[in-house]
Order: sequence, then C-alpha cells, then structure tokens
Amino acid sequence: MLLNTIDDTVVYVPRAERISFDLMVRYRSLEDRGPTLLKNLTCGGARVEGVAGLRCGDKVTLCLPSLAPKEATVVWLLDLSAGLEFDRPLHPDIFEEMVLRHASQRERSETDRLTQINNRYDRDEEEELPN
Repeated sequence: MLLNTIDDTVVYVPRAERISFDLMVRYRSLEDRGPTLLKNLTCGGARVEGVAGLRCGDKVTLCLPSLAPKEATVVWLLDLSAGLEFDRPLHPDIFEEMVLRHASQRERSETDRLTQINNRYDRDEEEELPN
C-alpha cells in the first residue's frame, strides 16, 4: 500500500508483517514453469525471486511444501523478483506451521520488521497453561 505524506513523498506501508524465507519452491504460469526462491511470506501472499517473463496480472501457481498448489496473481515486479497475492489466503494456523518448519533461521534485519513470533510452540516447558 502506498501513502502520500504531507510533503508529497510516497511511503510504502506493508499490509502485513512479512516472514523471511530462503526456500526453493516451484512455480507455474501459462508461459513458464520451474524453481524459484521464496523470500518472504504472509497469509495473503509471497515474494519470490528468480522468475522471468511474468507480467503484472499474470496468474501463477506456487507449490509450497506440504500444501496443495496455491493460485496467485502477480501484483508487482522488480527485476527478477515478483510479489504474489494468493487468490485464497493461507489459514493462520497453516501459515504458522510453515513459519515454524521453513522460515529462515538467520537474524532478522530491520526490513523484516518482525523480530519474534509469539505462538503456541514458544512456551517454556515449566510454564503452566491456563485452565
């Protein structure tokens, strides 16, 4: 989402926090298919790198591990990177499982914006669960 500021500069404001990935996945479009690198993921979409020949508005299928293929639309392009918006968003529990199993284990950078994921698996073993 783009917003204009008081002095007419444009600022990009993401709609959701992105989780960093460095995961090889497969994609398919009408004109091409092959491997691509998943760089970040939200419930609503993904950024992939290493794709060529796509145009904004193209329909693609993204094959994520352990999931049925996800239909998506290309919403932006920059060099060999593409922003994809899923036709049907990932369920939050499925998204959380993807993050736990496949998200990058590198230090989060300032541009990642999310430094810690609070989820049901982060509890200490000694911590009592509410009744």
